[in-house]
Amino acid sequence: MDQNETIDKNVKSSNNKENFDKQNSFQKTCDKTENKKPIETVSIPSLFQYATILDIIYMLIGTTGGLGNGATFAALLFLIGNLLNSFTARSTDICTLNFTALAIEYCPPGYQLVASNYFSSSFICHFNQTTFDFQGAIEKQILYVVIIGCICLVLSYIQVTFWSMAAERQTKAIRKKIFQSILRKEIAYFDILKAGELYTKLTDNVDKIHDGIGDILGFIKGWKLTLAMLSLSPLLFISVALFSKLVSSLTAMELKAYGKAGAIAEEVFSSIRTVLSYNGQEREEK
Repeated sequence: MDQNETIDKNVKSSNNKENFDKQNSFQKTCDKTENKKPIETVSIPSLFQYATILDIIYMLIGTTGGLGNGATFAALLFLIGNLLNSFTARSTDICTLNFTALAIEYCPPGYQLVASNYFSSSFICHFNQTTFDFQGAIEKQILYVVIIGCICLVLSYIQVTFWSMAAERQTKAIRKKIFQSILRKEIAYFDILKAGELYTKLTDNVDKIHDGIGDILGFIKGWKLTLAMLSLSPLLFISVALFSKLVSSLTAMELKAYGKAGAIAEEVFSSIRTVLSYNGQEREEK
């Protein structure tokens, strides 16, 4: 009787091992079929197909903030350029001044006026506004820079906040659509795609879409510098296009690998007793 039970256990063990091997062979066949399928790219308008009227309003507000941010950034560069020009122009003017004549006209008798003490002498010598207007001009430029910087900060906040709100609402709608689609699938679909892989695709893939909805940046400069920079723009566009294509392919490979790893890990953790009973630890570790 004990011998028959031993034989039955050995038969059941061999049958289970054969079923386990068949399942792995079926999974490998499915993986080969999946690898042969080309990766479908999604156009930019398709990313916003689940946007509501409120989302479109948010994106328009964020885009307006981004355009204003680019314009104020250009104005900020223009003001900083004027500020630097004021320093350089004033240095040139100082080198051409007649300090002896200025000292006789505006300074106390016997006071020696030179280029090194010209600005500090404004408290001793009574320069008129025309002669000594450098400090007022600099203060005015700095005030403009501070105002433009505050406006740029506000517009940047509007840009990032409203685009992030629109992205969050749309990714929530996409997750809901994916979940509803999964619930309508047949049972055979879950024999190929495991629950852990579905969870990974539901989170990581949608997070990539959320990160892809981004900001707007612009710049404005003098026409000579613009022409010089535009001469390099084709090379810049080509490099950006190649880099984007490389990143998209690597992202697809990353998501696919994470999905398979998540599926295997969750399946092993949920069925750890079965794995241990059939001594499948080494197989799962691979």
